[in-house]
Amino acid sequence: MELVAVLAIAGIIVALIASVLSSGTNASQRTSLNQQLQQEGNIIVEKIRAQYLLNQKEDAVSDKFEIVVENEKLIYKDDTGANAVISEGFTYDLDPASADASSPTKKIVVLDRTQKSVFNILIRGKTNVNSPDQEYKINTSFSKLN
Repeated sequence: MELVAVLAIAGIIVALIASVLSSGTNASQRTSLNQQLQQEGNIIVEKIRAQYLLNQKEDAVSDKFEIVVENEKLIYKDDTGANAVISEGFTYDLDPASADASSPTKKIVVLDRTQKSVFNILIRGKTNVNSPDQEYKINTSFSKLN
């Protein structure tokens, strides 16, 4: 009888330890993904800002350029034919503030170097296949003195 009680108490303690370790691991993964999303958001904004600040008075730089989502990649495109991958490996929703449940995800945003350009993006990622999406939202604008 005493052996059964000891085994029951030991089983409860092992189950509690396993639960705490599992919760800690999940929290660590969520925190790590959140940091990755924030860092990726900062990189995206800095890459777009660098393109935005190019001097459009040069013939090779057009006034407008596009940020496009294609095949889970965020791509810079302009009318001179220049293309560059800004980010990949996450899900991107451009201008999420204008979207609602009935509208499709926006795939193109046009930024104009001659005026203030608003830029909104929602970046999504998962810690694993069965986990819910984590999101990081950026609402900013680009402008410069001419």
